Amino acid sequence: MTSITSLKTKVKTKVKKLTVLFGSAAVMALGMNASAIAATMYDVTDLGDLAQRLSFDFSYGINDAGQVVGSSGFVPNRAFLWNSSTGMTDLGTLPGGRDSYAYGINNAGQVVGSSDGQGFLWTRSTGMTALGTSGANAINNAGQVVGGENRAFLWSSSTGSTDLGTLPGGSSSRASDINDNSQVVGTSSTSDGTSHAFLWNSSTGMTDLGTLPNKNSSSASAINNAGQVVGNSGSTFNGRRAFLWSSSTGMVDLGLPPGRYPASDSDSSSANDINDLGQVVGSSDSTFNGRRAFLWSSDTGMVELNTLIDPGIRLDTATAINNKGQIVANSRVSSYEHRTYLLTPKSSTPVPEPLTTGGTILAGAGLVYLRRRYGRLHRSQNKPLQE
Repeated sequence: MTSITSLKTKVKTKVKKLTVLFGSAAVMALGMNASAIAATMYDVTDLGDLAQRLSFDFSYGINDAGQVVGSSGFVPNRAFLWNSSTGMTDLGTLPGGRDSYAYGINNAGQVVGSSDGQGFLWTRSTGMTALGTSGANAINNAGQVVGGENRAFLWSSSTGSTDLGTLPGGSSSRASDINDNSQVVGTSSTSDGTSHAFLWNSSTGMTDLGTLPNKNSSSASAINNAGQVVGNSGSTFNGRRAFLWSSSTGMVDLGLPPGRYPASDSDSSSANDINDLGQVVGSSDSTFNGRRAFLWSSDTGMVELNTLIDPGIRLDTATAINNKGQIVANSRVSSYEHRTYLLTPKSSTPVPEPLTTGGTILAGAGLVYLRRRYGRLHRSQNKPLQE
């Protein structure tokens, strides 16, 4: 005679097996769903190259119209301007020059950079003209230009070039960026021989932004119109870390992307640009995982950009981001080829892929079956026993 205890054991065993089976299906479905959504966050555009062959292609700047500047070539390298309608345009060089690099562009489409070490300003009407300075790195919407290799400068069409000086005791400086409030950021040597990030304005001059805790050097890469500054801070004995600085918080460590294990003291990160929304882009380096591009925001923290695009491209460095969230990033394809890309946020809400939807339906059907099977087993347990 079958005992009630034996029936209960059978019920529990079957329920447990079915729970594991269909619970696993549900977890797999959810996991695939998250992956499908993450992979659809950006449309990726290969910006091509000028040489139409293996070359080193790098983007350095983008404006709010989605126009991109950088350099393309091997020997020689040429500054380029890219837009979605015409593609990549060679901006040429200053007279007698061989190489050129475009580093910054404003919303009027004015471009600045370096041609054989000389700073230039390019416009569609004038072409490339010399500024009478060393290399130019950035231009704001008022047409003010900053740069410098040994001495940071601020240039405007009305005043010409102004030497911004150095931090106390320093001998050299370099300006990296300027916002629409004429605030300038960059890097200066100091009295103890290290380099520190600086913030400059016309009323206070150059201010030392200091370093992160347990670091002895820093460098500022970019500033937005809210006065937030990004860059990196490091020391001789451990890796550099990306930072975000504001007047209210001081210098804050942005850390490393999650999941990059095993961690090493030499792992590093560096922030290259920040938009007016406070989104930051840059790169991180790991002993075991190599270099990867990242996106940081106060909501998400630091996220590896490769997890937000379709597989097949490995982005090493994100160099700039505009106020629409468009990002330019570079990829090392081989020792003799580097490609550059534009990432544009998708406007529509991503939907699960068919496989993901199927997995979700399978999990739901399994749970329905489980409930019905359990009911039948329960009813059979409560039937009168037959002798």
